[in-house]
Amino acid sequence: MAKKMAKAGDARALSKMDRVYSKLENALNLIGAIVIFVIMLAGVAEIASRGLFNAPIFGYIDTIEIAMSVTAFLGLAYCQRMGGHVRMDMFVKSLHGRPHWFVEALATIAALFVVGVLIYSTFMHFLDAWNMGDSTIDVELPLWPSKLLVPVCLTLLWLRLWLQLFGFVRLIGAPEATPIAVPEVATIDDFLDDTEEVK
Repeated sequence: MAKKMAKAGDARALSKMDRVYSKLENALNLIGAIVIFVIMLAGVAEIASRGLFNAPIFGYIDTIEIAMSVTAFLGLAYCQRMGGHVRMDMFVKSLHGRPHWFVEALATIAALFVVGVLIYSTFMHFLDAWNMGDSTIDVELPLWPSKLLVPVCLTLLWLRLWLQLFGFVRLIGAPEATPIAVPEVATIDDFLDDTEEVK
């Protein structure tokens, strides 16, 4: 009885951490989406200004160069939570129960290692930019903020991977439990079901 209560408490704690962390991921993803929309508007303005008035917007290319890190990295953790990253899972999808969750946990451990290496290397890249005073070519905007954003966003992804690892380990112990803090990867069957519902 005490063991069941402890497991229920663990599930509640994991679920609460997942909900709180999801709010941060959602907010960052929204910021990234807004930046993409602004870049689109700026691109239209740049084309119109250059085409109609032969007057390109000063600093446009430099600004877009810096904004690329925002659009590319702010949604990393959100995408991982949603199971949106490219997966090679033909073998994994054929597994069920404990073997499935065990393989998912192993893949998550490998991802934690790779992302950890990337955090270190990108942070060192940021330090180089900071120490050298690296800047864009035309307007000489400092590059270190965009380079710092990369290890920060990778760290957020790393934390999401830890949450998922705890979720997978929990499911290895109790395969029949409701999945918490693990990505629900959409399959082709899900899309076919959605299409049939629309019809």
